[in-house]
Formats: sequence, structure tokens, C-alpha cells
Amino acid sequence: MSTSVRTKVEKKQPSLSNEDKQFEQSLLALDNACISVLEMPMARGRKDTQRLYWQQRFINIANPISLALMESKGPRHFHYHYRHREDDESVLHPVLENPVDMLAQVCKDALRQCRSELVGLDDADMIERRFSLENSLIEFLQRYEEYAAKR
Repeated sequence: MSTSVRTKVEKKQPSLSNEDKQFEQSLLALDNACISVLEMPMARGRKDTQRLYWQQRFINIANPISLALMESKGPRHFHYHYRHREDDESVLHPVLENPVDMLAQVCKDALRQCRSELVGLDDADMIERRFSLENSLIEFLQRYEEYAAKR
């Protein structure tokens, strides 16, 4: 008696261009930088208020990036923007924006916040995380410009 184990034909993944690979790598680097910030060990004790203050600043910058990354990865939308219908202002309908464009806008805002709000860090670990986050944001934004020009 014959069995049908592994008889299904496996489909080949479409090959990505070099630019697409670099864009995906920049997304992964951005995701890793956000995870590094969001999973930073919390400050212990009441006397470590300085570290707790900077951690909260980091989290406030990384959370919107993380949400925009999740929204750009999958079909699930975390929020919709609504507009009034032109012929009837009492009716609202969702406007679905391109999630990658939204991610780029969030990254531009986050880079601006990193450069203005994270000035004065003295903890070496946090300085390293700041530079990692800034570098991944810059790399993603450069790859996004190439991606947007190609579309």
C-alpha cells in the first residue's frame, strides 16, 4: 500500500531583488532596536529615578515604532483613520493608508525625538541603545526613500 507522504509540490519563493533584501534587512534591524529598547531591564529601587526617567523616554519613542512595524507586517490593522464622505458629512468611512508610508512617518518623528529628547544620557548602556535605535531609523529611512522612488 503506497502512502502520499511529501507528495505535495513545494512552491518556490519569489526571489527578491537586492534593494528589496536591503529594505527587509532595515526593517529587521529596526525591529531589533525597538525590542532592545522595550525589553530593557527596568530600574530597581527608588534611588534610581534618573534611569527610570530615561527608560520612560525611550519607551515613549519606541512604542509608536513598534506598533507601526506590526501594522506594516500583517493584515491586521490596529487603527483606522476616518473621513467624512463628500456627499454626506454625517457618514464616516475608513481611509486605509499604506502601512509602510505610515511607518516611515512614525520613524521620521521618532528620529526627531531621539535627537531632541535623549540629549544628556550618561549611562553607557542607554547611550549604546540610543545610537542603535538612531542608526536603524536612519538606515530604514534611506531604504524607504529608495523603495518609494521605485514605486
